[in-house]
Formats: sequence, structure tokens, C-alpha cells
Amino acid sequence: MLKTLHAHMAGLKTDKRPFTGVPHEDHTTWVKPRLVCQVKFTEWTRKGEMRHPVFLGLRTDKPARQVRREQA
Repeated sequence: MLKTLHAHMAGLKTDKRPFTGVPHEDHTTWVKPRLVCQVKFTEWTRKGEMRHPVFLGLRTDKPARQVRREQA
């Protein structure tokens, strides 16, 4: 799976950070938000971050522009 992800992301590298307020570290590699993945997690934190996220795989059934945070 790591080889597949690397192949997909290699062509999506960018110097532009897609988020504001995110710390920038020298070793961070940003990619254009074009891929969609499925993630399971424990809960949303008060800051709106996922607690204990686990990558489950890439999805091809929905374009990235259509992804929205689901509400319970």
C-alpha cells in the first residue's frame, strides 16, 4: 500500500500549504488534495481533529471536491 500511495502522491507535490494555522516543519511534504481515503477514528476533538485516526485505504467512488465532514 505504501508504494501505491507514494506513486499517487509523487505527482501531487506542491510547495503551497492547503491549510492555514498548521505548523510548517522543514521535512513536511505537501500534496494537492486530490485523493480520498477512508479513515476510522475514536472521536473528534474540541479543536476539530480526529483522535486516533487509522488509514483504511484509498477510495475511488467520490471526487475529493465532494468530501465533507459527516455529522452524527
